[in-house]
Amino acid sequence: MLKRLLSQAFDQYVFTRVDHILNQAGINDAGYRKTSREVSAALDRLLVVAPVLKAQQPELTGLVMDFEAWAAVESGQAAEIAYRQGLRDSSHVRREFMTCLI
Repeated sequence: MLKRLLSQAFDQYVFTRVDHILNQAGINDAGYRKTSREVSAALDRLLVVAPVLKAQQPELTGLVMDFEAWAAVESGQAAEIAYRQGLRDSSHVRREFMTCLI
């Protein structure tokens, strides 16, 4: 029970921290900010084209919306995976660094 509670608390911490990091990246990292704008612009273009082509391909609008949603989920999961791996790596890097100092 305690392990599950701690796991849930840690999951919430990771989610909140990753969200904060990405928000800061959107402010402080020009490359990330540019990529975010490009992704948004591409989605906007797709959303303009989809209704025009809806008569020919009725499933297109739903497909574009599904793609956008799943791409956002994938991006969030990738950020979370990288953050968790960074936490694991940090202890290894610290040990290696301390070994070099001794």
